[in-house]
Amino acid sequence: MRRTVLLSTSIGIAVLLACVVALLAALASAPAASAVSGDHGASFALFCNFSHRSLDDPIVHPTPEKAHSHDFFGNVTTNADSTYQSMTLPPDPPETNTTCTRKEDTAGYWFPTVSWKDQNGTHELTPNRTIFYYRAGDKDHTQVKPFAPDLRIITNNRITWYCGIDDNKVGSPDPPTQCESGVLGVRIIFPDCVATDANGEQVTDSFDHKSHMVRSKPLSDGTRGCPENYVPVPTLTINSNFPIPPTTGQVTLSSDHPGDPPGSTMHADFWNTWNQDTTFDPATGRGGLSAMVKHCINEVPPSDPRPHECKAPRE
Repeated sequence: MRRTVLLSTSIGIAVLLACVVALLAALASAPAASAVSGDHGASFALFCNFSHRSLDDPIVHPTPEKAHSHDFFGNVTTNADSTYQSMTLPPDPPETNTTCTRKEDTAGYWFPTVSWKDQNGTHELTPNRTIFYYRAGDKDHTQVKPFAPDLRIITNNRITWYCGIDDNKVGSPDPPTQCESGVLGVRIIFPDCVATDANGEQVTDSFDHKSHMVRSKPLSDGTRGCPENYVPVPTLTINSNFPIPPTTGQVTLSSDHPGDPPGSTMHADFWNTWNQDTTFDPATGRGGLSAMVKHCINEVPPSDPRPHECKAPRE
């Protein structure tokens, strides 16, 4: 009897230890809370509605109608003839040159036009919800600098497709073939380290519009950092949603070429033409890019909740 009790006790202890080990392993592999929470500090957000669609790309093809179709957000004047000066002209009437809910954001954002192909044909999709996050991205939040004026960047990796409007959903690099919710989502994350020149200033463009920026790397303390001679800047993330039929179909992009897996050529462009230096107004929660980075990223630890004024205003 005693032997049976001891055996049972030993088995129970072994099972308990196995459960503890499994729990610790799960905790160790789980993303940090700041990575999955939609309300963490060291960040700010804004909505930018769809503005217009055209065959323009002012970064790669500054000639009218020489590019594949793009969907534009933010600055409503963005076209192939745009210049930094034209993108930053004071609007008349005021606050009419951007679709963003932070009116100081007159930057240009664009990506290829997304279509849905099913038994009824191929139909271009118009985004009905697009939110932009500026985050410390696990870098030292006190050292993150605003993007330099006129910085231009194209990214074609760190693309995630998913169903629904959960901005923290894991998703997949391949577009879904069905969303029973009737909502398709795509997440695009830009590099977050900018090269510096001999004077320590940010390099605002490069021959391929990509190589002047790289992604931060994991450090031994669990944070992320930039290589030498690079400046940490916000981790810019675009989450865009499209209404689609709940039946099966296929995502295609205006940038897809014959032989490309459908939807595999997703990319995005960012042209920093923010109102850069407007001071932060605590009464309205508004400010230029430098003020927003300072108030919402530099001064708010990632472990703190995101202040109300740093959340995305609806209008």
